[in-house]
Amino acid sequence: MQGKMPIPKAVRERRAALAEIAKETKAALPGILQQLPHLDASSSENLSLDELPPLDPSQCPKFTVPGKSNIYGTRVVVVNQDTFDAAIAMPASVVAPQEGDMAIPENERRNTRVAVLNLASDKKPGGGWLNGSVAQEEALCYRSSLYLSLHKEYYPWSPLTAIYTPDVVIIRSSMREGHELFLGSGPSSTTSVITIPSSTAATTPNTSTTAPTTPRSLPVVSVISAAALRSPPLNDAKTGFKYNADRSLTKKKMRMVLRIAAREGHELLVLGAMGCGAFHNPPEDVAACWLDVLEEEEFRGGWFRGVWFAVLDKRGEGNGAVFERVLG
Repeated sequence: MQGKMPIPKAVRERRAALAEIAKETKAALPGILQQLPHLDASSSENLSLDELPPLDPSQCPKFTVPGKSNIYGTRVVVVNQDTFDAAIAMPASVVAPQEGDMAIPENERRNTRVAVLNLASDKKPGGGWLNGSVAQEEALCYRSSLYLSLHKEYYPWSPLTAIYTPDVVIIRSSMREGHELFLGSGPSSTTSVITIPSSTAATTPNTSTTAPTTPRSLPVVSVISAAALRSPPLNDAKTGFKYNADRSLTKKKMRMVLRIAAREGHELLVLGAMGCGAFHNPPEDVAACWLDVLEEEEFRGGWFRGVWFAVLDKRGEGNGAVFERVLG
Protein backbone atom coordinates (compact mmCIF):
# COMPACT_ATOMS: atom_id res chain seq x y z
CA MET A 1 0.00 0.00 0.00
CA GLN A 2 1.46 3.29 -1.09
CA GLY A 3 1.83 6.12 1.39
CA LYS A 4 0.56 9.64 0.93
CA MET A 5 2.40 11.97 -1.39
CA PRO A 6 4.67 14.33 0.54
CA ILE A 7 3.47 17.91 0.86
CA PRO A 8 5.72 20.26 -1.13
CA LYS A 9 7.95 22.50 0.94
CA ALA A 10 6.38 25.69 -0.47
CA VAL A 11 2.92 24.51 0.59
CA ARG A 12 4.12 23.60 4.09
CA GLU A 13 5.74 27.00 4.47
CA ARG A 14 2.61 28.80 3.25
CA ARG A 15 0.41 26.87 5.67
CA ALA A 16 2.77 27.58 8.56
CA ALA A 17 2.80 31.29 7.73
CA LEU A 18 -1.00 31.44 7.54
CA ALA A 19 -1.34 29.52 10.81
CA GLU A 20 0.78 32.27 12.40
CA ILE A 21 -1.51 34.89 10.84
CA ALA A 22 -4.47 33.09 12.44
CA LYS A 23 -2.76 33.15 15.84
CA GLU A 24 -2.00 36.85 15.47
CA THR A 25 -5.60 37.61 14.50
CA LYS A 26 -6.88 35.72 17.55
CA ALA A 27 -4.42 37.57 19.78
CA ALA A 28 -5.32 40.98 18.37
CA LEU A 29 -9.10 40.65 18.53
CA PRO A 30 -9.71 40.76 22.33
CA GLY A 31 -8.04 44.14 22.70
CA ILE A 32 -9.80 45.41 19.60
CA LEU A 33 -13.22 44.26 20.73
CA GLN A 34 -12.87 45.86 24.16
CA GLN A 35 -13.25 49.14 22.32
CA LEU A 36 -16.47 48.10 20.57
CA PRO A 37 -19.32 48.66 23.04
CA HIS A 38 -21.89 48.92 20.25
CA LEU A 39 -20.81 45.76 18.46
CA ASP A 40 -21.00 42.15 19.58
CA ALA A 41 -18.62 40.13 17.44
CA SER A 42 -19.67 36.87 19.09
CA SER A 43 -23.36 37.38 18.38
CA SER A 44 -24.86 35.19 15.67
CA GLU A 45 -28.09 33.46 14.77
CA ASN A 46 -28.42 29.86 13.62
CA LEU A 47 -31.22 29.71 11.04
CA SER A 48 -32.84 27.06 8.87
CA LEU A 49 -34.81 27.43 5.67
CA ASP A 50 -37.93 26.21 7.48
CA GLU A 51 -37.76 29.33 9.68
CA LEU A 52 -37.58 31.64 6.69
CA PRO A 53 -40.90 32.00 4.87
CA PRO A 54 -40.96 33.40 1.32
CA LEU A 55 -40.46 37.14 1.14
CA ASP A 56 -43.55 39.33 1.42
CA PRO A 57 -43.85 41.49 -1.73
CA SER A 58 -45.51 44.26 0.28
CA GLN A 59 -42.25 44.69 2.22
CA CYS A 60 -40.04 45.01 -0.86
CA PRO A 61 -38.17 48.35 -0.97
CA LYS A 62 -38.48 48.32 -4.78
CA PHE A 63 -35.04 49.55 -5.71
CA THR A 64 -34.75 50.50 -9.34
CA VAL A 65 -32.16 49.45 -11.87
CA PRO A 66 -29.49 52.20 -12.18
CA GLY A 67 -30.38 54.53 -15.02
CA LYS A 68 -33.87 53.07 -15.35
CA SER A 69 -36.00 54.74 -12.70
CA ASN A 70 -39.17 53.07 -13.97
CA ILE A 71 -37.85 49.51 -13.72
CA TYR A 72 -37.71 47.77 -10.35
CA GLY A 73 -34.81 45.38 -10.04
CA THR A 74 -31.23 44.73 -8.97
CA ARG A 75 -28.04 45.11 -10.95
CA VAL A 76 -25.83 42.02 -10.72
CA VAL A 77 -22.08 42.41 -11.26
CA VAL A 78 -19.24 39.87 -11.28
CA VAL A 79 -15.95 41.20 -9.86
CA ASN A 80 -12.52 39.59 -9.79
CA GLN A 81 -11.82 40.45 -6.16
CA ASP A 82 -11.29 39.07 -2.71
CA THR A 83 -14.66 38.89 -0.92
CA PHE A 84 -13.91 41.46 1.77
CA ASP A 85 -12.16 43.76 -0.69
CA ALA A 86 -15.34 43.71 -2.78
CA ALA A 87 -17.44 44.49 0.30
CA ILE A 88 -15.19 47.42 1.19
CA ALA A 89 -15.38 48.86 -2.32
CA MET A 90 -19.06 48.22 -2.97
CA PRO A 91 -20.80 51.13 -1.18
CA ALA A 92 -18.83 53.73 -3.12
CA SER A 93 -19.32 51.90 -6.41
CA VAL A 94 -23.05 51.19 -6.36
CA VAL A 95 -25.21 54.15 -7.35
CA ALA A 96 -27.12 55.45 -4.33
CA PRO A 97 -30.92 55.48 -4.73
CA GLN A 98 -32.41 58.81 -5.67
CA GLU A 99 -35.61 60.23 -4.24
CA GLY A 100 -38.51 58.39 -5.78
CA ASP A 101 -36.34 55.46 -6.88
CA MET A 102 -37.56 53.20 -4.09
CA ALA A 103 -40.64 52.69 -2.00
CA ILE A 104 -39.58 51.52 1.45
CA PRO A 105 -42.51 50.80 3.80
CA GLU A 106 -42.62 53.29 6.67
CA ASN A 107 -41.92 50.68 9.34
CA GLU A 108 -39.25 48.82 7.36
CA ARG A 109 -35.71 49.01 8.75
CA ARG A 110 -32.95 49.24 6.17
CA ASN A 111 -29.44 47.97 6.82
CA THR A 112 -26.66 49.92 5.13
CA ARG A 113 -23.97 47.35 5.91
CA VAL A 114 -22.87 45.08 3.12
CA ALA A 115 -23.95 41.46 3.66
CA VAL A 116 -21.23 38.99 2.69
CA LEU A 117 -21.69 35.31 1.88
CA ASN A 118 -19.22 33.06 3.68
CA LEU A 119 -18.77 29.82 1.72
CA ALA A 120 -18.50 27.89 4.93
CA SER A 121 -17.60 24.49 6.26
CA ASP A 122 -20.61 22.76 7.78
CA LYS A 123 -18.40 20.60 9.98
CA LYS A 124 -15.82 22.87 11.59
CA PRO A 125 -15.89 26.55 12.63
CA GLY A 126 -13.78 28.52 10.18
CA GLY A 127 -12.82 25.40 8.23
CA GLY A 128 -9.06 24.91 8.39
CA TRP A 129 -8.06 28.50 9.12
CA LEU A 130 -6.09 27.62 12.24
CA ASN A 131 -4.04 25.16 10.17
CA GLY A 132 -3.22 27.44 7.26
CA SER A 133 -5.87 26.43 4.72
CA VAL A 134 -6.65 28.91 1.95
CA ALA A 135 -10.30 28.50 0.91
CA GLN A 136 -12.69 31.48 0.98
CA GLU A 137 -13.94 30.97 4.54
CA GLU A 138 -10.40 30.80 5.86
CA ALA A 139 -9.55 34.01 3.98
CA LEU A 140 -12.41 35.77 5.78
CA CYS A 141 -11.34 34.46 9.19
CA TYR A 142 -7.70 35.53 8.76
CA ARG A 143 -8.86 39.09 8.18
CA SER A 144 -11.69 39.59 10.65
CA SER A 145 -13.63 38.74 13.79
CA LEU A 146 -15.88 36.24 11.97
CA TYR A 147 -14.53 33.17 13.75
CA LEU A 148 -15.77 34.44 17.12
CA SER A 149 -19.39 34.08 15.99
CA LEU A 150 -19.07 30.55 14.58
CA HIS A 151 -19.88 28.71 17.80
CA LYS A 152 -18.95 25.05 18.17
CA GLU A 153 -22.44 24.09 19.26
CA TYR A 154 -23.74 24.96 15.79
CA TYR A 155 -21.73 22.14 14.20
CA PRO A 156 -22.26 19.98 12.26
CA TRP A 157 -25.01 21.76 10.34
CA SER A 158 -28.00 20.25 8.64
CA PRO A 159 -28.06 20.81 4.84
CA LEU A 160 -30.41 23.80 4.96
CA THR A 161 -28.85 25.77 7.81
CA ALA A 162 -27.05 29.11 7.80
CA ILE A 163 -25.47 31.40 10.40
CA TYR A 164 -26.11 35.13 10.35
CA THR A 165 -23.47 37.34 12.00
CA PRO A 166 -24.48 41.02 12.11
CA ASP A 167 -21.17 42.48 13.37
CA VAL A 168 -17.93 41.45 11.64
CA VAL A 169 -14.94 43.79 11.96
CA ILE A 170 -12.24 43.59 9.28
CA ILE A 171 -8.80 44.20 10.79
CA ARG A 172 -6.39 43.09 8.04
CA SER A 173 -5.67 43.54 4.36
CA SER A 174 -6.02 40.60 1.98
CA MET A 175 -3.47 37.83 1.56
CA ARG A 176 -2.51 39.36 -1.78
CA GLU A 177 -1.62 42.57 0.09
CA GLY A 178 0.35 40.82 2.81
CA HIS A 179 -2.33 40.43 5.51
CA GLU A 180 -1.18 43.69 7.08
CA LEU A 181 -2.99 44.74 10.25
CA PHE A 182 -4.82 47.92 9.27
CA LEU A 183 -3.83 49.69 12.48
CA GLY A 184 -0.29 48.39 12.62
CA SER A 185 1.37 45.70 14.72
CA GLY A 186 2.48 45.73 18.32
CA PRO A 187 0.61 46.96 21.40
CA SER A 188 -1.30 49.64 19.52
CA SER A 189 -2.95 47.07 17.32
CA THR A 190 -4.63 45.46 20.31
CA THR A 191 -5.65 48.62 22.11
CA SER A 192 -6.63 51.03 19.34
CA VAL A 193 -9.74 50.03 17.49
CA ILE A 194 -13.21 50.84 16.32
CA THR A 195 -15.70 52.85 18.32
CA ILE A 196 -19.24 52.87 17.00
CA PRO A 197 -21.32 55.46 18.87
CA SER A 198 -24.61 54.89 17.10
CA SER A 199 -26.38 52.58 14.68
CA THR A 200 -25.50 54.80 11.75
CA ALA A 201 -21.87 55.72 12.39
CA ALA A 202 -19.17 53.46 10.95
CA THR A 203 -21.72 50.84 9.93
CA THR A 204 -20.67 50.66 6.30
CA PRO A 205 -17.27 49.54 5.03
CA ASN A 206 -14.55 52.09 4.49
CA THR A 207 -14.79 53.28 0.90
CA SER A 208 -11.35 54.81 0.49
CA THR A 209 -8.74 53.15 -1.70
CA THR A 210 -6.14 53.25 1.07
CA ALA A 211 -5.98 51.15 4.22
CA PRO A 212 -7.79 52.46 7.30
CA THR A 213 -5.51 54.47 9.57
CA THR A 214 -7.87 55.34 12.42
CA PRO A 215 -10.17 53.15 14.50
CA ARG A 216 -13.33 54.68 13.04
CA SER A 217 -12.28 53.81 9.51
CA LEU A 218 -12.11 50.05 10.07
CA PRO A 219 -14.70 48.26 7.91
CA VAL A 220 -17.70 46.55 9.49
CA VAL A 221 -19.86 44.11 7.54
CA SER A 222 -22.45 41.42 8.19
CA VAL A 223 -21.84 37.80 7.17
CA ILE A 224 -24.16 34.98 6.14
CA SER A 225 -22.40 31.62 6.47
CA ALA A 226 -23.79 28.80 4.34
CA ALA A 227 -22.27 25.52 3.17
CA ALA A 228 -22.38 24.11 -0.34
CA LEU A 229 -22.67 20.42 -1.16
CA ARG A 230 -19.44 18.50 -0.68
CA SER A 231 -18.11 16.91 -3.88
CA PRO A 232 -21.51 16.15 -5.46
CA PRO A 233 -21.60 13.67 -8.37
CA LEU A 234 -21.20 15.44 -11.72
CA ASN A 235 -22.49 14.69 -15.20
CA ASP A 236 -20.27 12.95 -17.74
CA ALA A 237 -19.02 16.28 -19.12
CA LYS A 238 -18.18 17.46 -15.57
CA THR A 239 -20.07 20.70 -16.27
CA GLY A 240 -23.13 20.16 -14.11
CA PHE A 241 -24.70 18.25 -11.26
CA LYS A 242 -25.45 14.64 -12.11
CA TYR A 243 -28.64 14.61 -10.07
CA ASN A 244 -31.47 17.13 -10.17
CA ALA A 245 -31.88 16.64 -6.42
CA ASP A 246 -28.45 18.21 -5.85
CA ARG A 247 -29.29 21.12 -8.13
CA SER A 248 -32.58 21.62 -6.28
CA LEU A 249 -30.85 21.53 -2.89
CA THR A 250 -28.28 24.07 -4.07
CA LYS A 251 -31.07 26.44 -5.12
CA LYS A 252 -32.71 26.04 -1.72
CA LYS A 253 -29.44 27.07 -0.08
CA MET A 254 -29.33 30.15 -2.31
CA ARG A 255 -32.92 31.10 -1.45
CA MET A 256 -32.05 30.76 2.22
CA VAL A 257 -29.14 33.20 1.83
CA LEU A 258 -31.25 35.76 -0.04
CA ARG A 259 -34.13 35.51 2.44
CA ILE A 260 -31.79 36.13 5.38
CA ALA A 261 -30.28 39.17 3.65
CA ALA A 262 -33.70 40.59 2.81
CA ARG A 263 -35.10 39.83 6.26
CA GLU A 264 -32.25 41.79 7.83
CA GLY A 265 -32.86 44.74 5.51
CA HIS A 266 -29.55 44.56 3.64
CA GLU A 267 -29.38 46.59 0.44
CA LEU A 268 -25.95 45.44 -0.76
CA LEU A 269 -24.82 41.81 -1.10
CA VAL A 270 -21.50 40.19 -1.95
CA LEU A 271 -22.11 36.59 -3.01
CA GLY A 272 -19.75 34.00 -4.46
CA ALA A 273 -19.13 30.83 -6.43
CA MET A 274 -20.82 28.56 -3.91
CA GLY A 275 -18.90 25.31 -3.55
CA CYS A 276 -16.79 25.82 -6.69
CA GLY A 277 -13.46 25.48 -4.91
CA ALA A 278 -12.59 22.88 -2.30
CA PHE A 279 -16.08 21.33 -2.47
CA HIS A 280 -15.83 20.67 -6.24
CA ASN A 281 -19.24 21.93 -7.33
CA PRO A 282 -19.62 22.63 -11.08
CA PRO A 283 -19.13 26.38 -11.76
CA GLU A 284 -21.37 26.52 -14.86
CA ASP A 285 -24.28 24.90 -13.07
CA VAL A 286 -23.81 26.86 -9.84
CA ALA A 287 -23.76 30.16 -11.74
CA ALA A 288 -26.88 29.09 -13.63
CA CYS A 289 -28.57 28.19 -10.33
CA TRP A 290 -27.80 31.66 -8.95
CA LEU A 291 -29.26 33.23 -12.09
CA ASP A 292 -32.39 31.09 -11.89
CA VAL A 293 -32.98 31.93 -8.23
CA LEU A 294 -32.34 35.66 -8.63
CA GLU A 295 -34.86 35.72 -11.47
CA GLU A 296 -37.56 33.93 -9.47
CA GLU A 297 -40.66 35.97 -8.75
CA GLU A 298 -39.87 36.05 -5.03
CA PHE A 299 -36.58 37.90 -5.51
CA ARG A 300 -37.49 40.14 -8.42
CA GLY A 301 -38.83 43.64 -8.03
CA GLY A 302 -35.92 45.40 -6.34
CA TRP A 303 -35.15 43.74 -3.02
CA PHE A 304 -31.48 44.75 -3.22
CA ARG A 305 -29.71 47.88 -4.42
CA GLY A 306 -26.80 45.84 -5.72
CA VAL A 307 -25.51 42.27 -5.85
CA TRP A 308 -21.86 41.54 -6.55
CA PHE A 309 -20.35 38.11 -7.12
CA ALA A 310 -16.77 38.23 -5.84
CA VAL A 311 -14.99 35.44 -7.71
CA LEU A 312 -11.23 35.69 -7.41
CA ASP A 313 -9.75 34.47 -10.68
CA LYS A 314 -6.04 35.23 -10.98
CA ARG A 315 -5.72 34.16 -14.61
CA GLY A 316 -9.16 35.23 -15.79
CA GLU A 317 -9.97 31.80 -17.16
CA GLY A 318 -11.42 29.91 -14.21
CA ASN A 319 -14.56 30.37 -12.10
CA GLY A 320 -14.56 34.12 -12.65
CA ALA A 321 -14.77 33.73 -16.41
CA VAL A 322 -17.63 31.25 -16.04
CA PHE A 323 -19.60 33.50 -13.69
CA GLU A 324 -19.00 36.52 -15.92
CA ARG A 325 -20.35 34.62 -18.91
CA VAL A 326 -23.47 33.41 -17.09
CA LEU A 327 -24.25 36.39 -14.85
CA GLY A 328 -22.33 39.32 -16.31
